Amino acid sequence: MLQSLTSQDALASQPAPDEAHARQLSDGFGALRFEPALEAEYQQSLGREQLGPAIICAWLALFIWTGFVVYDLIRLDVFNQGVAYADMWLLLIGRWSVLLVLAMALISVSTPLRERLPVGVVAFWVFSVVGLIAALNAVIYKSHGMEAADTALVVVVMAAFLPLAMTFYAALIAALIPAVVATLAGIIWLDTSQFTQHLGQVVMLFIAVPVGAVGAYLRERAHRHQFLLTAILSRQAQADPLTDLANRRLFERHADTAIAHAARNGHEIVLAIIDIDHFKAFNDRFGHAAGDSALCQVASVIHQAARRPMDMAARLGGEEFALLLYDCNMNRARPVLEALRGRVSDIALSPGEAAPLTISIGATSPTSGEDLDTIYDRADQLLYTSKSSGRDRLTTG
Repeated sequence: MLQSLTSQDALASQPAPDEAHARQLSDGFGALRFEPALEAEYQQSLGREQLGPAIICAWLALFIWTGFVVYDLIRLDVFNQGVAYADMWLLLIGRWSVLLVLAMALISVSTPLRERLPVGVVAFWVFSVVGLIAALNAVIYKSHGMEAADTALVVVVMAAFLPLAMTFYAALIAALIPAVVATLAGIIWLDTSQFTQHLGQVVMLFIAVPVGAVGAYLRERAHRHQFLLTAILSRQAQADPLTDLANRRLFERHADTAIAHAARNGHEIVLAIIDIDHFKAFNDRFGHAAGDSALCQVASVIHQAARRPMDMAARLGGEEFALLLYDCNMNRARPVLEALRGRVSDIALSPGEAAPLTISIGATSPTSGEDLDTIYDRADQLLYTSKSSGRDRLTTG
């Protein structure tokens, strides 16, 4: 027997998906981190949202970097004089390696590979490589008394904070890499007079990091706040406020998708319409608080029958519910629905509520080409048959 539940207990037994979002919003996120499950959800959402800008920036970076590669070949007169110094080989190899990295990044984020390589991860590694090579090349040029594109390093640092699916901390690390590499490489490659001149550039890089970071922090904080609010409001717009099952709008949208998907893939589905028997009399006898408690308990039982990702339980209104079972034929659905009916009749009501709860069910499977309205009408007629035949029974067709 199921234990007697108050209305609040019944709701607690079915934690709403938006509860985690509301709790996180209440707890705050000054460190720009959510609890693990929410953090993963946020980063997936961030990757989808900023995929387009990331691709545009990757193409732009590829174009600009190609210009640097060509400029190196002309400036060093490689085709006529060859490569005179070993570290110049390092410079050229680094330049060409970045081209390869950018090309691979574009392939990974523009194909199904992005499911395995999240956009934010790809962006982080691309920026890390670009920053490292750009800083190293600038120092190598300076070590040979040649002008280096110092302003390009500042651009690289600031660009790490663009909205490119990287979280704040990933962007901060990517921005620090060229500053740190420029410092260490300057110590190793440059003599005292050269390093003295180079030090001004290093200072500018380390100033650029916090300037970009402040804006990025505030932007991500606002973005995370909006993410939580959107999730909460979206859930509230699609869930029944009492039972937390899907509401009719969400159910119809999901059912339409499931029917179309099943038709394409040759799967069967079962739609069951469920109604609590004599619920008005129950409400009149025991009061609305007891009625709400009963609705929540029945909803909990129905929800437990929707176990697979494409299954869905919903409250259609009043005491009427719907259950959609995907990739399931009537022979397999019948024992599930009979068990559901039995579990509802086993619900232990509060003392003084002697009348057991029972449900009537009408269930059907669509035939080829039928839309949701047609399927629903047939299931509703089968439910009417169950009720007119004595209630507390399942009728299929």
